[in-house]
Amino acid sequence: VLLVHGRWPSGDGGDDCIHLRRTSTPSSYYYLSLVSYLQNLLATMMLSTVTDCSRAVHPFAPASTSARGRSGSFLRFGAPRFNEDFIRVHRCDDHGVTHDLSLYYRIYHPSLMNSQESPPLIVLHGGPSLPSSYLYPIVQHMPTSRSIIFYDQIGCGQSSQPADEQLYSIEKAVSDLKELVRSLGINKFHILGHSFGGVVAYEYAKSSLEDDEQHQNCLSLTLSNTPANMVLSHEESGRLVQSINEEFILENSTAVLPVSRIVNDRFRKRHECRTENAPEPLVTAIQSRGVTFGPEAVRDYIAFPPAHLHSSSPRSVNAPNKLMPPVLLIRGEHDFVTEECIKGWRKIFTTDTTRGYREEVLNNCAHYCHLENPLGFGELIKNHCFINDY
Repeated sequence: VLLVHGRWPSGDGGDDCIHLRRTSTPSSYYYLSLVSYLQNLLATMMLSTVTDCSRAVHPFAPASTSARGRSGSFLRFGAPRFNEDFIRVHRCDDHGVTHDLSLYYRIYHPSLMNSQESPPLIVLHGGPSLPSSYLYPIVQHMPTSRSIIFYDQIGCGQSSQPADEQLYSIEKAVSDLKELVRSLGINKFHILGHSFGGVVAYEYAKSSLEDDEQHQNCLSLTLSNTPANMVLSHEESGRLVQSINEEFILENSTAVLPVSRIVNDRFRKRHECRTENAPEPLVTAIQSRGVTFGPEAVRDYIAFPPAHLHSSSPRSVNAPNKLMPPVLLIRGEHDFVTEECIKGWRKIFTTDTTRGYREEVLNNCAHYCHLENPLGFGELIKNHCFINDY
């Protein structure tokens, strides 16, 4: 039984009240209600504060980082507090030479990193080589009771950007994620991967099946706008572009703009981000994307199930911990990652390979659902993490 009576004066002279009274309803329900109320209360109080997001230059940081002057650009009212830093990762080229590289990460609500009630969420960006900054708006629609970790994969953003193509691969990206988890000392966490980031997230979860301790740490997996077959995704994108081309010819448009520019603009508004103008975080990220490791480098990727959990193999009832964590697959209704592109996930995430699987399609959205329908996207992520926190 929980008995609470709290008041907080509102600006219009009235009171915003919470009343939790003696009842037969389980106290855990009211505990969560109180937590939610206090989170909203703290968020309201923070609107009158200024968050100082300045940082010292880390010894692992690339020399150019200190000259960018990024710290001041995030000094604003009501901004959630974050910490940022670098870790050192190692990648070998084809000649066996090891290269020391710096990996940039940012943690929102860092004081909650070791929370047992709300373990942190690790967010992986797409591209490849599209900086993680376009995903930062997710924070605005997530509870303040959970740490959210972003990082720039090697080859973009504030992380090292070596020009040697031998230093890039999906396997190396997975190894970097494992090193980040180890360096941060996270006991439990959720993973959200957007587009290509979902590929890295899946391959991480799959490879971690061979490491019982690390696999146990991953509580849930969210794949947002992630194709199971990159070859098919490129084919579907080409089909959609061709459809827009044919539409343009039929219209016999007299527009002054070049045809390719008109087609690209229509494709963006229909199948990439269905907003009238491209959101600023996305524009900025695209303009500063890496140049060495791009979509062409992974266009042959096809997702396969874990070898020892292949659908043709019987499920081992004695090894329940060898299953993939619960999976949420999110796709926009008009995404160029079409229905055909995600059928492979349904074959992989069966009752024999994962602890749970469900799909969600966000209406009137395309490839960047978190920017097109931020509230709906935030609710899906928040709920998926919440039900799998324990």
